[in-house]
Amino acid sequence: MQTLNLTLPTCWQELTPAQLRYVFYLLATDKFTAEEIKVYVMFRWAHIEVIAPEGDGFFVKHEGKPVRLTSLQIAEVLPFLSWLDRLPTYPVRLPQLCGHSAIAADLSGLSFGDYITCDNLYTGYLLKKDQELLRQIAAILYRAELNRRFVLKPEEYISIFYWFASAKELFARNFTHFFHTASLSPEADLRKHLQEMVDAQIRALTKGDITKEQQVLDMDVWRALTELDAQTADAEEIKRQTQSLK
Repeated sequence: MQTLNLTLPTCWQELTPAQLRYVFYLLATDKFTAEEIKVYVMFRWAHIEVIAPEGDGFFVKHEGKPVRLTSLQIAEVLPFLSWLDRLPTYPVRLPQLCGHSAIAADLSGLSFGDYITCDNLYTGYLLKKDQELLRQIAAILYRAELNRRFVLKPEEYISIFYWFASAKELFARNFTHFFHTASLSPEADLRKHLQEMVDAQIRALTKGDITKEQQVLDMDVWRALTELDAQTADAEEIKRQTQSLK
């Protein structure tokens, strides 16, 4: 059996924009299993050219040399690409979309007000699966006008979902106190819950001073969430101390 020495990315963050777009393209087709996607990306990223099927494998060309690649050899490589089955641990995104440049992958520089809007749109997408909601998120994250020229390809819709979902997971890991208390109960009325949650966040940051509302909405999302997390932690500590006195 011939041995191939392959060099493959080990995580989402190592992907080039072209590689990232290819993964999202495969996901967007909704035609392939997770294992099939891994095979496709392995062949492309390792520069393996399929010449023809042969027995239980393929006759391929790698680094200019013809090689017989068996199904067993392919199967042995796939676990090294298992990270494709999960959301990125750190947000990744396509650097440009419809000629517009993306903001920072971790959403730094995004205003708290725009984050609230994106979060509401994202929650709506999870419930309705309406891609227009992802397009509206994209317009915010790429600083684009939401007009007829801002048209997304299937893989670009998927990229927006992966970007914002992984950003939310990053926030949840960094702001454990706040996101522990901000979860949505299954029986909640979505529209009412979201409005109440936003109002509560703004009141916490303005400390009841309505003249500071716009200032709060203009805050960087990381700064706003840092303050909300600290306030939540303080409230939890006061609650623990109060309960210990009973």
